[in-house]
Amino acid sequence: MLVDLQKNRGKQALLLLTDHPPKSYTPSGERIFHAAMASGKVFDSAIVLSMRGERKKEARRQLERSNPKVSLEAVNFVRGMLYPLADIVDPIKLLVFLAHGLILSRRYRPSFIIASMPPSETGFSAWFLSKCSSAKLIIDLRDDWESAVGAQLRQFFPKPMFNVLAAITNRVYSSAFVIFAATQTLANTVRKRGVATQMILVPNGADTAVFIPKSETVRSSIRERYDLPKDKVVAVYCGSGTILYYRLDKVLESIRLLSQEEKEKICVVFYVYNGLEKLKLMQNELGISGDVLDIRGPLPRKDLAEVLSSSDVGLLPFDDEAYLLCARSTKLYEYLSSGLYVISSGPKGGELDKLFMNNPKLGMFICPIAGDFGLSMSHVLRKGQHLFNDSLRKSRHSFIRENYDRKTIMETAMQALLESMQRGNISNCAENCETDSQVQKTT
Repeated sequence: MLVDLQKNRGKQALLLLTDHPPKSYTPSGERIFHAAMASGKVFDSAIVLSMRGERKKEARRQLERSNPKVSLEAVNFVRGMLYPLADIVDPIKLLVFLAHGLILSRRYRPSFIIASMPPSETGFSAWFLSKCSSAKLIIDLRDDWESAVGAQLRQFFPKPMFNVLAAITNRVYSSAFVIFAATQTLANTVRKRGVATQMILVPNGADTAVFIPKSETVRSSIRERYDLPKDKVVAVYCGSGTILYYRLDKVLESIRLLSQEEKEKICVVFYVYNGLEKLKLMQNELGISGDVLDIRGPLPRKDLAEVLSSSDVGLLPFDDEAYLLCARSTKLYEYLSSGLYVISSGPKGGELDKLFMNNPKLGMFICPIAGDFGLSMSHVLRKGQHLFNDSLRKSRHSFIRENYDRKTIMETAMQALLESMQRGNISNCAENCETDSQVQKTT
């Protein structure tokens, strides 16, 4: 079917706008990498326009080596405005996206423009670029960022400002040809705001060819290579050290609540791409030993996959704010694909709560308070191999490989786009992608 569609069309290009470049330390960069790889298989060319281009030569080589149809245009730009305005919309960054986007649109004449949101600048500029051309707009929506901004910055700006932001984003969403929604809850949230645009569920997922569990012997050698204790339970957090809705403060407080005997049996390791010094200061203030808590800088994805495969527990400490009901971050899938038992927190009734309620062998869901994190760590120390033996590690990986393999997810989404372009609608696109009712299986 796909071959027939490709034979009956002319040259087709796709432009992807993202704040974080492919192969960056961020989950959004990893998502955009697989989107680019998948689009390079179904379109004649795929062009990625990203900010933060410090490692653009390396990233460009990786992309072209993976698929010569994919190219990267990275701009050495982080932000023009300062916090907190930059967290809503950075007009200078918006202009940078527009200027470079116009050049690339005229050069490649894309059939589709995909905007990875957040931030808002990608969506606003992609909407304008689509109006200036015949390209169809696709919004790749990863989270309910409008609600998050409203909750986190309400002390700085009046409520009418957030109402204006919501009205503008609704206009952008409503103008899109289709919205890629990371979770069903997120799709429902956008729909309740009056957006009638068709949606395709495109979960974050994990690269199951990279994030794989290892045998006990291999885990031991990896721990030695990365200076991790061989005789302790290793619990890992990887990601941002500054985003407020990751309650790392509660994790740190919980470590202090452990008994001395428990502290001798566990090592909590943070791999953060920002906020390292701030977290180390908190560690010192709480008097937590470096033998129990080890805060480190980020790792390349390949190295991170090795570290995760050698660890036992993955930490996902979301806050319980209502805007996090839709949250299922990339690290969740990568932890599970690596075979880890996951301790997660967030709002009751949200995506994470449902996942672990239906699949208790994957991990546990708790409230984001220090006491509950402390009890959960005590629990994994007591249960030990009953929670993370080799059989269970393989079972968790199989669950992700069968239901949330990122490569499969993105290729299915891109094929649905190509087919919809031939039909002129997307009435059946959702049938080609996994839905939550299909993937909420028990292990």
